[in-house]
Amino acid sequence: MSAIISDDFLDKSPPLYSGGVLSNVLGLHIFRTLYLNIWRMKPKKVKDELKSYVETLDRDGILIIPDFFPKDIFEQIRKEFDESYSGWSPFDYNEEELSKRQKDFPEYFKTIAEKIISPNTPVFTKYFVNNETINEITTAVVHRKNRLTPHHHFWYLQRRTLENEKAGYTHSAAYPHADVPYPTIKVFLYLNDVDESNAAYIYAKGSHKMTLQRLLFEYKLSVRYAKTKNDIVTDEDIAKLGYYPESICGKANTLFISNNMGYHNRGDFKTLEPRLTAQLDYRHLETWRNTLSRNDTDMISKVTRRIVKKIDKAKKKKLRASLSNNNMS
Repeated sequence: MSAIISDDFLDKSPPLYSGGVLSNVLGLHIFRTLYLNIWRMKPKKVKDELKSYVETLDRDGILIIPDFFPKDIFEQIRKEFDESYSGWSPFDYNEEELSKRQKDFPEYFKTIAEKIISPNTPVFTKYFVNNETINEITTAVVHRKNRLTPHHHFWYLQRRTLENEKAGYTHSAAYPHADVPYPTIKVFLYLNDVDESNAAYIYAKGSHKMTLQRLLFEYKLSVRYAKTKNDIVTDEDIAKLGYYPESICGKANTLFISNNMGYHNRGDFKTLEPRLTAQLDYRHLETWRNTLSRNDTDMISKVTRRIVKKIDKAKKKKLRASLSNNNMS
């Protein structure tokens, strides 16, 4: 089985664009987008106490909840964040320590410090990663049962210097973009006060809706991307669609749930004040790993779990063989 399946088969979700120039001119992206959306245009039903949350998310594409956690829980999460970054200074810069994704934007990360940590700390895990309210809202919007732990991390961003004012625009995240052409959820918890001065998240409310105008816009972008690999969108482009990006500002302990089929981008830093967040990413809901990792005791669940284990085992064997060959060479 592993011989005919790619290494990323289990963990790969449908990308924003696919195919070449001709296939997209003929409408491949439009057909993909319709197929990925037509059965989940409206969220699933939820318990009464969550209805207003889901209705807001369905209407705007983003749900903002101030003071999400009780004060003592939030303070414990913030303490775990601070302990995770003890011994690290955002003002220390070593080009050789940049990650692969950071090396794609060297000018940006020379000016702006970033450190992402995926913690397994107890309070963060219990109350944020395994939060039943967040999970139910996400499942309702995406129409996928969540069988796995979402991608979770602490994220520290801070400008190192106020020089090079345009540094923020050397990163593609500074421009409005949709992550994928179908509903997908990311969750953010502000761990400090965030506004326009320290790169508040920016979202164009309503832009997650699949309208005829959005489809035509997607068509043009898909053809352009197939030709040039360039899909940069501006605020003016979004305004022509009738949407207007706005900064999602909030005090510490503000949580927001974002449907990243909608257009969003990272704000710019105007001060040396950091932006500290805890985040969840539910893109894994679209993967075969999530689909096959059934928790039931029926025969189908047992078979699909065995498939996942077999593929993982083959991948590990292949990796060990590769490392062994490299050591011998």
